[in-house]
Formats: sequence, C-alpha cells, structure tokens
Amino acid sequence: MTVPPPTPDSISPWWDLSSRRKSLVVFALLFLATIPMLTKIFTSDFGTHIAIGREIIQSGSVTDKEFLNYPSLGMHVPNGEWGFQALLYLVFSAGGVYAVSFLCWAVVFGIYLLLHRSMTLRGADPYLAVFAIFAFSGFLRIRIQPRPEIFTYLFTALTIFLFAEYYFGEKKWLLYLFPPLILVWANMHPSYLIAFALCGAFFVDGLARAAWRKELRWDRLKHWVIPPVLVGGVGLIVCGLNPHGYDAILTPLHLLSRGKDGGGGGSSILMSISELTPVKGTGMYIYYKAAASFAAFSLLLGIIGRRVYLLDLFLFAIAFKGAWASARAVSMMGLFLSPGASLHLTGFWERTREWFAPDRSPDWKGPAGGKGRKKETKKERKKGRKYITVPVRPPEPLSGGLSWGRVAVLAMILVTLVSFGAVTLSFSFSQLQYGIGMTEHKFSFAAAEFLRKYPVPGKMFNFFDIGGFLDWQLYPKALTFIDGRTYNQEVFREHQIVTGALPGWKEILRKHGITYIVLKSVDSSGQILPIVPVLSRDPGWSLVFADGLFVIFVQNSPENRAYVAKHEISKGILPRQIIAESHHYLYLGVSPVVAYANIANMYLTLGKRQTAIDVLRKSVRVYDEPYLRNMLRQLELGGGANPASGGLRK
Repeated sequence: MTVPPPTPDSISPWWDLSSRRKSLVVFALLFLATIPMLTKIFTSDFGTHIAIGREIIQSGSVTDKEFLNYPSLGMHVPNGEWGFQALLYLVFSAGGVYAVSFLCWAVVFGIYLLLHRSMTLRGADPYLAVFAIFAFSGFLRIRIQPRPEIFTYLFTALTIFLFAEYYFGEKKWLLYLFPPLILVWANMHPSYLIAFALCGAFFVDGLARAAWRKELRWDRLKHWVIPPVLVGGVGLIVCGLNPHGYDAILTPLHLLSRGKDGGGGGSSILMSISELTPVKGTGMYIYYKAAASFAAFSLLLGIIGRRVYLLDLFLFAIAFKGAWASARAVSMMGLFLSPGASLHLTGFWERTREWFAPDRSPDWKGPAGGKGRKKETKKERKKGRKYITVPVRPPEPLSGGLSWGRVAVLAMILVTLVSFGAVTLSFSFSQLQYGIGMTEHKFSFAAAEFLRKYPVPGKMFNFFDIGGFLDWQLYPKALTFIDGRTYNQEVFREHQIVTGALPGWKEILRKHGITYIVLKSVDSSGQILPIVPVLSRDPGWSLVFADGLFVIFVQNSPENRAYVAKHEISKGILPRQIIAESHHYLYLGVSPVVAYANIANMYLTLGKRQTAIDVLRKSVRVYDEPYLRNMLRQLELGGGANPASGGLRK
C-alpha cells in the first residue's frame, strides 16, 4: 500500500517541538535568565551570618545570648535564622566565597524552575511563562545576597508550586511536604506567615472555582478541603518549633506595622536603613510604580483574553500590600505577579487565534473548479438571477497555522516583556555590582589583617555597616561595638551620636572604654562621616591605617603611646582616602553626583584646583547633572567654596 505524501498542513513547523525538546529549550532559557542575576557579595550581614554559623557548627548548639557585640554581651537574642547560618558556614567552608555565590545562584534557578512549573500547571504557555519570569528578574536581583531572606523567596516559590500541583496537577501527594517546609522555613527566616497566606489564597480560589462550576458536592469537595486544611493545621503546629516559638509567626505583621507607624528617634532611623519603611519616598518606589503599570497592562490583556482568575488577584494584592508597607518586600513582587501575568498573556495570545483565523464562511468551497459558488435562494431562482461569489483568498497563514498577524502580536508581547525585564535589570546593575565572589569596593581584608597582626589594646568602636565583616574576620580575638543586626536600640543610638560627632560622643567612648575606631570615611549614601574630619583635627586620636576602604584611629593614651609611635601615619592622606572610597562607592549604587562632588572637594582640599575641574568635566560628560555643572562653572569662574570638606586636615 502506497503511503500518500504529506500535505503542507500535516508537516509540523520547525518551532513545533516535541514535549521533551520543548522542556530542554525552556530549561535552557531559564538558565540563561539566571546569568544576569549574579551579584558580588557586598552586604556586611554576610560576615555576621558566617561568624554565627561557625559558632553553631563548632559548638554544636544554638545560643540565645549575644556574643559578638561587647555592649550587648549576654543579651537574650533568640536566633530564628540559625538554619541558614549553619548552611552558609558549611557552604563557605567547602568552597569559600565563590561557593556562596553559587548557592545564591542555585536559589535563583530553583525559584525560576518552581515558578515556571506552577505557571504551566495552571495552563500558561511555557515560553510566555519564561519571559514573564524574566520580566521581574530585576526586582528579585536587588536583594540577591547571602542573607536568610533569599530562602524566603525560594520557599515562597516552593509553596506556590506545592499548591499548584495539588489543585491543578497530578502529583497531589506533594502537598504533604508543606509541614516539613514550614519547619525548615521557621528555622531559617521568620517570614513563614507568607506560606499560610498562600495556602488560604489557593484554598479560597479552589472553593470559588468549584462554586462557579456548580461542583459544591461533598464527594468532590472533601478532596479539596480536607488535605489542605490538614497540612495547614500541621504546619501551624510545627511552625512553633524554632527559637522564637509561636511569637515569630506574626513577625512580618509586626515589622510592617512598625514601618507604617514610623516609630520615633533611633527606631525610625533603624527602620529606614533596614528598608522596612513604606516604599513611597524610597529608592524602591520606582520599582513599585513600574510593577503597578505592568500589572495594569497585564490585567487588561487578561480581561481581553478572558484569563483573569481570583487566585491571581489574591497574589497581586499580597504583592502590592506587602511592598507598599515595606520597601524590602519590593524584591518579592515578581514571585506573586509573574504567575498571573503569564496566564493573562497566554489568554490574550490564544484569543488572537480567533482574530487572525482564515475568514472562511460555511459556503466556502475553495477557489478551484467553480466550487466557490454561493447557493441560490428560491427567490433568486424565481427571478432568474444568478449570483456567483468570487472566491476571496483568506490571509495566508504561516506553516503550521501561525498567521503573520499572530506573529506580530507575539513579537509585541515578547518585546514588552524583554524590555521591561531589561530596564529593571539595568537599573539594578547601577546599584549592585555584577559578578561572583566578594566585592573589592567595600571591605578591607588588609585592615582585618592589620588588626590581627597588630591588635590594639582596649575596645573597638566600629561603623555598623562594616560590623558584620569585622565579626567574621576578628572574632574571637576582638569584639565589635555593633553590626548590621542593630537590635539593641540604645547601642544604635550611641553609634549615631559618635559617627555624627554629636554632643556627647566623647563621653560614649569613655563609657565603653574605647581605645580605637574602625570606620569607613564615607557612608553608604556617599556622605562623609562627620566623625572623620573631627578625628582628623583632634590630637587625641592618631591615624594608624588607611587603604582607600577603611580607616583606623587609635587613642593617644599613655597605654597606646608605643603602639601609636610604631604605626602612626599622617592624617594628611585622609582627603585621598575619601577620594578612593568615593570611587569605590560608584560601583555600589551611590549617587555619582555625591561621589564626584566629594572627589572634587577633596582635590580642592589638597590644593589641586585643576584636578578638581578635570574631574568635574569628566563627570559632566558622563552624567550631565545640573549640580555638577554648576559646581564646575563656579570653579572655572574662580569660586572656591568647599563646604563638603568638613574641615579635613591637610
């Protein structure tokens, strides 16, 4: 028997891949989407977590007493992040900072895979799901650092996957992994209330869909009600098995309420530096507004494509409510927005099939052999009229039924998603240095080695933003004054007084018996720390170390006289120290306006007016900021005001 040759319509187009090949393409695309997510480690909290994790592993126990910051020694500090800290230390011990970077990358890849699977289970196009994930990658990247919260992102994606698999997939037994997930989550980061919120969202959505389909019968509902309620109840029981107990379940609500109320004094400053303040007015607000615009556009397409679901409205509400109350939650928005966006876009894309389908009426028989004639009605036959319909060829589809109109729509969707993701990613690149390992622009390993090799008698005061690094590098030989945890508000208040050179700063140093100070001369906003120019003019303090990243001052006391005589260096290098640090901070998201203004002012302090002008000319060519242009104009016209030098000693 002769097999007939395949017709053009029966030949699969090159893009119509088998299920296995499609999975490989999706896997490759998700892998490629993780490459821009690499960030160098810049958070000082990394050092604190390494130091605590080291103590946990070496001692075999989890302490609830402070042991790193000497003003707070013995203070009751339940550690609900010990699981992350132990894991981080083990990873670091196995492969150093590059292994830690790999851990962060693996978490991102896991998030992408889990989200993608949950989207396709609910009917999203696998390729559009990839691009929806990529669209929000810039949001996630702004917080991808070795902090416990990265596992909050992973566990959130895993929770979404478990419930999507139960309500929309076939591996319903995976739902019973929810209680173990809660147990692990509760011992890594106190944010597991999110899991119960997601459980409730999926549960209510399931009941709503059953009511819509008129399936509210017990024989069907018992499969939708009993297992989720059971695992949710067990999860509530095991979530208390952590150092914080059951109190921690409401931690996210407490933090959000604190951020909303603002607090007062040191508390409001503390909330601000922790990014727990409301998003409006912060650097994250631009992301929030971009997400709102994208969500509105996505919902519009979802309405057109008839793919707007209650569950996605719940997820959208969680995303926007959480981020509005806490700027830190902006990074999580993509976890809640991308699933709905993928379904909206899929519905819109499928709707275009109707719009661009070949226009063939029921009477169409094709153009050949006179088969395109329209049937005559009785009335027409009576009048003797004959009407022949001239066949009009429908729009020519591409091979496989993909018309040029649908190609144009698909191109528009993909360009929108890629452009949105590229813009948010590029913005994050201006804030976080791309790469793996530790950033070379913030921490001074040379300073840590100097203090290990030449320990200073007495106690240390340190800038909080390098406290974690010093915890890691110096404990147990030296204890820090403060680190990024800043849980002791009295100590934080004293830190602010000293670094701000406010009245009473000397009394605080005497109170704690402080004999040396380890600082950055420029803070994370790019401003010169007020205490630095004060110390530069104070003969009671000597500069013993400066490498463009850290400075170390030692008190000129009789006990330290020999130490100072051996290690003292001229304070006249401090302007160059500030120049170097300002250059470094350009890689860490500091405003170039602030950085270049600092640099120009320091050259003026050194008496190098022409160099200051050259620096400003270069900055204006790159950034063209009005403040820098005005500063340059003043110098070129002979002005020489130098208010930003703070009275630094030459």
